[in-house]
Amino acid sequence: MSIHDKVRAFILSNCVKPENRTIGMEEECILYTHENKRLPVNPGDEFSATDLVSMMNSNRETNGIYTLEPGGQLEWSSPPFQDLNSLNIALDIHRQSLKKVVSDHNLDIISFGVEPNFDPDDIDLIDQLKYQLMDLNMEKSGTMGKWMMRNTASVQINFDVTGSKEMEEMAFIADCLHPVAAYLFANSPYKKGLPVGKNNLRNIIWEKTDNARCRNLIDHRISSPEELIDRYIDYVISAPGMFQLDRSGAVTGTRTSIGARLQELDDSGTIRNEDIHAALHQIFTNVRLKHLVEVRGADRPPLGYEMAPVAFWTGILTVQSVRDEILHTVKKWSFNDRYTFNKVALSLDDSQPGPEGTLYGEWNQWFGDLALRGLQQRGLGEEKFFEGFYNAIMSNGPFSIQTQENAKTDNS
Repeated sequence: MSIHDKVRAFILSNCVKPENRTIGMEEECILYTHENKRLPVNPGDEFSATDLVSMMNSNRETNGIYTLEPGGQLEWSSPPFQDLNSLNIALDIHRQSLKKVVSDHNLDIISFGVEPNFDPDDIDLIDQLKYQLMDLNMEKSGTMGKWMMRNTASVQINFDVTGSKEMEEMAFIADCLHPVAAYLFANSPYKKGLPVGKNNLRNIIWEKTDNARCRNLIDHRISSPEELIDRYIDYVISAPGMFQLDRSGAVTGTRTSIGARLQELDDSGTIRNEDIHAALHQIFTNVRLKHLVEVRGADRPPLGYEMAPVAFWTGILTVQSVRDEILHTVKKWSFNDRYTFNKVALSLDDSQPGPEGTLYGEWNQWFGDLALRGLQQRGLGEEKFFEGFYNAIMSNGPFSIQTQENAKTDNS
């Protein structure tokens, strides 16, 4: 079996029956001390993010796991659930647990998608070789890797799939609709203490982070659902590696492509699923394939709205009739439509033209309405997690804009 085939087998190793599909989320947040400074990431004389994550994991029981992003952002990875109501219960448990620790240590949660005050050079990088290697490698292939690693926070959503065809459809649709999610969930109003206007800041940062490993699938010549998995694997194994695992599972550096490392392991008869997993985790496209589909394009929403991006993508991707309708539409978009749409999404001006000459705002509303329809068709009362949020955005614009407008009103 070739390396390509082994990666494909791993990606499709967790297919489920439709009734057994689960959904999970990863929620990140930035934390400040009571002195209005970033919570330090590494252990020292004061309470640190490393201390925080240790404390959260010791208290978590079975409600997911906690890890740190490279600048000390806290990430909660939920358990998987078959419905959003159960996932929301787990989210509430997490929020209450975090609220107690934050209160006990006089911290503040900054619920933005981008650090609002500090330059990345003001923020220490976590003392882990994996992230140090990522930091060095991203400097070679982009201009804003430091911003991404230290200064961003998001909500990511994981979906089980029923087979290869569904995985390809879901990934393709998520890639096409990235500009819609980037608008709806934009929540990054400030950069170094100044308002960003209509700049879609976190989306801009990711666009400029790493040309070899980030951006949209279409930027890597993956432009249709047909053979998407195979094209994705070809892309992954041709990408330059940032790190690899030694035989003890420890992270070490690498100077080869991801595929060359996997081939080396295969030739020696020592390749493991852990090596393939580590390879797939070195790709950071807005939608990526692991042994599931992970959608990554949403800013971290305001407190209380963390479920909104989960609900949006659930309504879009898990209901066959909605997925079919969207697929019928987006497959007609030309390459130029797709490319232009992704560039349009770097701004929060929804009067810009999108695919087929239709305005950005009209596409946002059409797909938002379809997400609500999908949630309603699931019949579990899950539309409540998106409807109020969606109405607020359609009425007043993304929270990134709302926050800046509210600040002007408060200061007048």
